[in-house]
Amino acid sequence: MLKEAPKPAIGPGDVLIRVRAAGICGTDVHIYDWDRWSQNRIRPPLIIGHEFVGEIVEIGQNVRHVKPGQRVSAEGHIGCGHCEFCRTGQAHICNDVRIIGVDRDGCFAEYISIEAGNLWPVPDVIPDHLAAVFDPLGNAMHTVMAEPVAGKSILITGAGTIGLFAVAIAHYAGAATIMVIEPNAFKRGLASEVGADVLLDPGTEGLEQEVLDRTDGLGPQVLLEMSGNPNAINQGFRLLRNGGCACLLGIPPDKVTLDLAKDIIFKGVTIRAINGRRMFDTWYQSQNFLFAEQQRVERLVTHRLPFEQYERGFELLKNGTAVKVVLELTASEG
Repeated sequence: MLKEAPKPAIGPGDVLIRVRAAGICGTDVHIYDWDRWSQNRIRPPLIIGHEFVGEIVEIGQNVRHVKPGQRVSAEGHIGCGHCEFCRTGQAHICNDVRIIGVDRDGCFAEYISIEAGNLWPVPDVIPDHLAAVFDPLGNAMHTVMAEPVAGKSILITGAGTIGLFAVAIAHYAGAATIMVIEPNAFKRGLASEVGADVLLDPGTEGLEQEVLDRTDGLGPQVLLEMSGNPNAINQGFRLLRNGGCACLLGIPPDKVTLDLAKDIIFKGVTIRAINGRRMFDTWYQSQNFLFAEQQRVERLVTHRLPFEQYERGFELLKNGTAVKVVLELTASEG
């Protein structure tokens, strides 16, 4: 529902940002549909949205490193700032972390207030519609970079927005072979455009044998699980070679049953669980990637819509005809 809301207040360490562009995330779709997860997590009233770029219009009295008029994005996970996780570069897994657009008001609004320490100044060479997607791009970067992929065979299960970003990043990082399992033909085509070598429909007979044939019968060295689909998770672990590494980002809708002994323990598999972005290592990596590979990311921002057409943006994502939808609140540069 679109409605009027008061301009957010700021504290001494906060900034007020006029939002210029905001991306629609899969999490936003869950909330829009008011599914079981949303009903258990979200406490209305709430302004949703956590991917954005905007312009600082006001700063708190203690803020020194940014100024009004500056263009910024922001890390949406807000840690407590004083626990062991926050003080060792792991604020994204702080026990008291709060997420904009989930635990507090987000960016689907003209203005958002946020802690100055979470800001990311955006270089002029990165246009608004790409600066708005630092968040999901960072998720993909965190997943790919959790395990060295250069010169290795990679299997990516799920080519949604973050899965497709992961394809582009893995290609940029020098993966030897990138195989993608994805049911949506449109998204498989985009995966090919941004760097995938092998495209597989999960319903295809002989899929697992093809993956094995492409990897000398051993299976891929790295699994990037981006779908959260229980069947895809099990298939990924079955295919992963002995001694391989699984980086898991996709969130299953419920508990998942695995053959822990056969597919993980006896194979000596390493599992890396990925949550959000490392603050702020991942942001630097994502920015450098954008400097070098801006055109690849451009292909994956499939729709740029006026903010008033947000309902259309959600429907495009739900019917699988969009990858990343960016809502524009002001005229975008570039």
